[in-house]
This record gives sequence, structure tokens and C-alpha cells, in this order.
Amino acid sequence: MTMRKIYVALDGADSNRGTLERPFKSLEKAKTYAYEILKQTQEDIEINVRKGSYYLASPLVFTHQEKIREDQRLILKAYEQEEVTLSGGQKFICDWKKYKDHIWMAQLPKEEGIAYNFDQLFINGKRQTKARYPKKGLLSLASEEKTPWPHESIKYNPETFPKKQWDGVKNAILHIFPMNYWGNLQWEVKSIDSETSTIYLGKGGYQINDVMQGIDATGIDERSKFFVENLFEALEEPGEWYLDKENALLYVIPEEDIQLQKALIEASGLKQVVEIRGSQEKPVDYITLSGFRIAHTQTTFLEEYEATSLGDFTIHRGGAVFLEGTHNCTIEGCYFDQVGGNALFVNNHNRHIDIKNNIIQEVGDSGICIVGNKYMTIGSNKCYPSHIIVSDNIIHDIGVFGKQTAGVFISVSEKNVISHNHIYNLPRAAICINDGTWGGHIIEFNDIHDTVKETGDHGPFNSWGRERFWCLEQSHGPVSHESGDVLLDTKHPITIRNNRFEDYKGWGIDLDDGSSNYHVYNNLCIGISIKLREGNYRTIENNIFINCANPPGFHIGYENNSDIFRHNIIVMNSQFDNPEVDINFKKESANGAIYELIGPPTQGKWLKEINNNLFFNDIDCFKAIVHMRPLGSKTCYYTLREWQEIGFDTNSIYVDPLFEDVKTKDFRIKENSSAYQIGFKPFTLDEFGVTSTLINRYDHE
Repeated sequence: MTMRKIYVALDGADSNRGTLERPFKSLEKAKTYAYEILKQTQEDIEINVRKGSYYLASPLVFTHQEKIREDQRLILKAYEQEEVTLSGGQKFICDWKKYKDHIWMAQLPKEEGIAYNFDQLFINGKRQTKARYPKKGLLSLASEEKTPWPHESIKYNPETFPKKQWDGVKNAILHIFPMNYWGNLQWEVKSIDSETSTIYLGKGGYQINDVMQGIDATGIDERSKFFVENLFEALEEPGEWYLDKENALLYVIPEEDIQLQKALIEASGLKQVVEIRGSQEKPVDYITLSGFRIAHTQTTFLEEYEATSLGDFTIHRGGAVFLEGTHNCTIEGCYFDQVGGNALFVNNHNRHIDIKNNIIQEVGDSGICIVGNKYMTIGSNKCYPSHIIVSDNIIHDIGVFGKQTAGVFISVSEKNVISHNHIYNLPRAAICINDGTWGGHIIEFNDIHDTVKETGDHGPFNSWGRERFWCLEQSHGPVSHESGDVLLDTKHPITIRNNRFEDYKGWGIDLDDGSSNYHVYNNLCIGISIKLREGNYRTIENNIFINCANPPGFHIGYENNSDIFRHNIIVMNSQFDNPEVDINFKKESANGAIYELIGPPTQGKWLKEINNNLFFNDIDCFKAIVHMRPLGSKTCYYTLREWQEIGFDTNSIYVDPLFEDVKTKDFRIKENSSAYQIGFKPFTLDEFGVTSTLINRYDHE
């Protein structure tokens, strides 16, 4: 079929014909004209957008339209590698005047019906910082502070917080980490009482699912840390700003060498830039978005969040690009730059979506979210994403505002493929599967490192499986029992294979509460290992775990489980030990231990099979640590002989695996390695990460 090309340019006119010589001016006009052609001909349509920044007054929305051919394609693309920004924001021409000292002020245009409420400011393309206290780092709460959920106030340490009245407090926002640092919470501030050292809270606190009933996830005590932003009196340092919404006054302290009168001033506006919206009955199909910079959306951390399942995350159903009710759509070659919330959200019913070759950086919350309808059961309906491919993307430095975030987040979905992505520099996980509904995902050939930089208690990959058979009393209490028929929920096996995970804390692959039906093989884990918390039907085989912060861990196991751990190489080094506080047990240093079990089941074998592994460490002997139930009552240390007497690792060996060169991270095993004796099969170590060359045409650094 033929392809009809339409053109849009900033110097065009909507009265034009949409040709290269006489382009349209607005994207809306081009979209409307494209739909007319789709209805009248069998042609495919390609809308080419010429260079420049397009500031949208409302999202560009694509909906279901009747077409002559079901597979007619509509492509919206940046023209021939030109730099095109689709902005959810606005540009200001400001007349700057000196306010006082080093603070500059601009009166924004006052127009009837316009209320300025932007919460992101950019000067010459760089995100500025809302005036905050403290300037860097976090403050402690009062030592006696223990507040129940839901929180209405916090008490701060008066020695670290200024004892003064804050005139601008009505626009202030509190950012706080609960006691276990699984994420952060944000609230509007009602008031600050300096006499009682109390901050009273308004709307907010949505970001973490309160599964643990106000204790572990959302509890606030003396371990919690916080900062307060958007305080006019805190406007003190270069790069900071404050908006007086009522009077439309913008205050800025410019960074060195910034000439404000000549600077590009941009601010956030919309929450979403592009929406592709259909339904299960009438999906939008065959739309491609290609080659754009997507920028300048509002933050969303004070918007509605939803617990889609019993996983730890709540999620805001929104993104700079939003898909719902779509089939066979593609998001490719785009650059998500400093958007305020999630970059890309695939919501409810979607099928066969291709998300490839994108760069996602400095976004406020998560990178790519694939989320179905809340609390669905198998067979109820098809209001969930399936067969979403996320490949060859670079995702880094996200979670600027929200810390309970992920590079790729999956919940209530099935059979998605996350492959060949490079994900790094994150506050929490690179990839998170929030629940086992319904499984079937493939996580492969990703290159992941430098994660969990601002939170704790897991690693680059994290999952939960708190479905209908999960029991809080078994997971975080004294009860010991079998798993139940977990395969009714995680119906299809989840595969994690051929990835490189590198970090030096927590666990590389954290299969947390109830995570079931996993096949984990051919992964290279540097500095991190794996944790199997209660769950069932997990096979862990043919992986390399090298110099791990924590040894492979089996925690709170189900009775008579079917878990298998075999043909793995485990190398531990006591100098890399990083003791952390587990939810249920404060651990001592593993000191080179090969395994650590916490709260094994009281009936049956601890795992169905642990055998044919190769292990080595720097303490010249095998050691396994087991913290028995009830937790805190007894810790046992096993030699290899004692470990084999209880039926584990009877065919395993303690020997140097003979890697080619550990110093250069060449973890190929030599031809004379004993790893071959235990059935280890070498796997490719040079295919991690993106396979195509991503040219970031918008990055001029």
C-alpha cells in the first residue's frame, strides 16, 4: 500500500495543504487531516514534524477511528532526524527585575482564567530546584518519634530545623522516607509549629502500599529522614526557584553564567503529552510515535495513586505518553527528558505493543509502566496488558521525586518481554514485577547496574507474589505451612535469563514475598546474588554469583516446596559482605558463607533440591548459616559434611571455578575448570544491553 506523507512545521499554517513546501502549523490539524484520509482511502499515513519545540495546550490524543483497512498505519515522526520537542509545558518571555540580594523576580502575564500552577522550571533546558531545606541531604526526626498510619503530623529535631515562622508554608511539600526506606512519601504541608517542632500534614502519602498495616512499609520513627521544599524563605542558593501562585510572581536565583534576560525559560504544564486511547471493544491500532523529545510534564506525586495488587507499589495511572485500549502500536526512538511523573504508561487492555530504542532519563517517577486492572482474577476479562515488548531502551537517573519506582514496572499483566535494555542509576529496582498475575514474562539480556541507591532491602530485579494463597502470618509471623496452589495465579512461568546484574548491596534477583513459578538461569550476578523468600516452583540453575554482598538466601520457605537450586557457581568473599537489616532478622556479617537461610519451614525439606553446584570463597571452607524458627531463637552453622548429611549439595564441589580474569570482569570459565563436572554450561557473556546504536540527537553535552 502507498504511504501518504503530511508535514507540520512551526512556520507553517493550518490553511496550507500539509505538503513539505506548504506544511500545516499544528499537530491537531495534521492529525485531523490524517484521519480523514484513513477513512477515505487505503493509504497509510506518515505525519512528519519539522524541527523545533511544540508547546501543547492539551494532550495530543489519538482515538479509535473507522478505517478502510484494519491494518492501516498512522506514523507520527520527527522529520529526518531533526530535533523535535513535544512539550507538555510552556515558554515564558520574562522581564526580570532584581528582588533583593541575588534573587531575581519576574511578573508572569496575568490573563483572566489563567492560574499558574507549574511545579517544574527549566532554564536553558536544565531542571531547577524548588527552594528547599536542607539544601542537601536529609533531616532526622525527633528520637522519640513513632507515628501510626495514616500519618497526620511528624515531629522533627529542633536542633536541625530552623526555629522560625515560615510565611510561605501553605505551598510547601514534605518528602520523607519511612523507617525501612522502601520508598518515600510526599505530603502537602498544612502548617509548621516551631514551638512543638511539629509539621502538620495535608493531602498526600500515596506512594507505598500499606500491606504491612502501617509498620514496615509506611511506619515513621526516628530512623526516618525528610526534607521540605517549596519554601520561599529557603530560597538562598543558585539553581533554586519559587512560584508565588496567587500573585503570578516567579523568583529565581540563577546559576553562575546564566543571563536571565536572554535565557530560555520553560515550565511544566500538562501531565500527559501524547495519549493513545481506545477500548477493549474498539482498540486503537497501528499507531507509531517515533523520534521525539518528550518533556516538561507536571509532577504527579500528589495525584491519585492506586494499589493494583498486594505488591509494595502503588502507582499513578499516568505518563507523559499514555496508552490504553491499543493494539500493535509502537513507541520508538523517543527521548523522555525530565518529565515530572512516569515516562510511559501502558494501562489496562493493550496487546502487542513495541517499546524500543528509547532513552528515558531524569523522569520524576518510573520509566515504563505496564499495568492492568486492579485485583483481577484469571478469566475475569482481558482488561490488562499482554505481549508488550520493551527492548533496546536506555533508562537511567529516574525517580527524581518518587523513590518507590522502577525502570520497568509490571503489575497485573502477562507474557511481556523485557530484553536488551541498559538500566542504571536508580533509587530502587531496575525491573519490578509487583505481583504474579499472570506471569509468562521473559526478562533477558538486560545490562543492569547501580540500583537501589536511595532505598534498601532488595536489588536490581524485585518481585512480589502476594496473591490469594499468600499469608501475612506465614510471611511475617510465626506460622509455617504449604504454599497452596500458587499456579492458579502465576499461571505461566516467569523467565529471567542471560542478564548481567551488577551491584554491591542487597540481592541481584530478589524474589520476595510469595514470588512463584520462576525459572532463573544463565545470569551473571556481580556483587549480588539471589533471594528466594516464601514462594514455590522456582528453579535457579546455571547462574554465576560472584563476590556477593549477601550469599544466596532462602527465607521463610514454604513447607514441602518444589524449589530447585542447581548447577550454579557461587563465589563469596568476606571483604564484600554487606550486612543489612532483614525485615525479620538483624543479620551478622555472612563472612564468606555460601548460603544463608532465614526461618526455613518447620516441616519437610527446606528446598526440594540443592545440588550440583560449585562454590568457593576466601575463608578456605564451605559455610552455610541457618537462622531457625522462631526467629532469634537459634542460629546454626554448617560445614560441607554437615550440609550434605541433611541431603544438600551431595554432588557439589568446593573449588576455584577458574575464571579467565576476575580483575577485568572476564567471567568466562577456563577449559580446565571443574565447573563442567557439576553440569554447568557456559553461556554468552557479551550480549547484554542494547543491540542497536542509540543516537541521542537531543543531548549536546
